[in-house]
Amino acid sequence: MRLLQTTYLQFKEFFDSQVPRYAILSHRWDEVEVEVSFQEFEDSLKKQSAALDIVSQFCSIVQKQGFNWVWIDTCCIDKRSSAELAEAINSMYRWYERAEVCYAYLSDVRWTNDTLEDLDASLSEFAKSVWFRRGWTLQELLAPPDVVFLDCQWRRIGTKSTHSRLISDATGIGIIFLSGSLSRTMADSASIAKKMSWASMRETTRVEDMAYCLMGIFDVNMPLLYGEGRKAFYRLQLEIIGKSDDESIFAWTEDTHYISGLLAPWPTNFRLSAGVKPIARPEAEERRPYRMTNRGLEFQLPRSSRPGYEVEWNIYGGHKLILNLNCVFTKKGLIRISLKEERGVWYRNEGTNVDLTYSDAGYLNNLAKNKSETIYIYAWAKPDDKHLAR
Repeated sequence: MRLLQTTYLQFKEFFDSQVPRYAILSHRWDEVEVEVSFQEFEDSLKKQSAALDIVSQFCSIVQKQGFNWVWIDTCCIDKRSSAELAEAINSMYRWYERAEVCYAYLSDVRWTNDTLEDLDASLSEFAKSVWFRRGWTLQELLAPPDVVFLDCQWRRIGTKSTHSRLISDATGIGIIFLSGSLSRTMADSASIAKKMSWASMRETTRVEDMAYCLMGIFDVNMPLLYGEGRKAFYRLQLEIIGKSDDESIFAWTEDTHYISGLLAPWPTNFRLSAGVKPIARPEAEERRPYRMTNRGLEFQLPRSSRPGYEVEWNIYGGHKLILNLNCVFTKKGLIRISLKEERGVWYRNEGTNVDLTYSDAGYLNNLAKNKSETIYIYAWAKPDDKHLAR
């Protein structure tokens, strides 16, 4: 981990237990400031720049708070090295988690509280900051034990705890997750669908970063492949289902004219899924492990046609079925997916939405293993696959 010394603005690398106490700067760089990279930093010291002014001002502020070292994502990573960049992105959530404090500099907010009218206007401006709509800042909000918000003139706005209600309303993240660091225990209490919904209204400059910025939140690691586009988000979901049996990852919605795969095309598909919660079935009725194969996601399902059971087959001979997921939407019953078979592989039926309202969830089925059937559900489908069009 490369840190920047706050007095002399010099870098030093630390490893594991050698890392000293440090603070982090979180900032959304705009076109005027132009973030300063590691290799440009020393040259920037010889001339004035908006980016260098921000780094220098930050170091001056935290030094007064007793910090000798800081970490800033733009200049503390040598992005010329793909190996260093990959290591940094895979470690970033942990680095934010271990920081004593994260300072979020909001250049688009001017904080004044001289009158009640000024305070109301400032709070409104704070909630509308672009910082709350960026992909990378999601982990920067959740992971640190404390986040201090500063306005465009470096005046203190407050912390994520003191403004938790306002931040919750602006981001859709529950207040309970904004109290201190989002520990793994606390993170595990939120379903995959809920955490995906937190990212559903955020954006990144590079397409692949929408997946990479979520790795730490889901506690997974994967190689970076810039140029793969939206495939990065599919890879992220495969990593997640490889370590979790939370089926809320399949509880997403869409409005399309195409048959879809079982994995979501993008985080925006989870915008309505914040209320999805996984449920535990009796041991004898648990879903058998599913896995990714070259034919799609392999499921072993019981041969049952009764409503409310694990799977509802079309008893009239058609190649359709209803898959009841092991999760519920609030208290309204099992979430169900309509599937259709085509060319020996199953798909989400013609882009129909997951039913996030109600399913007649009676007693779940318990059938002998010899009464099950293996099916393969396509993981994803390309919109240009014409044979999948309605």
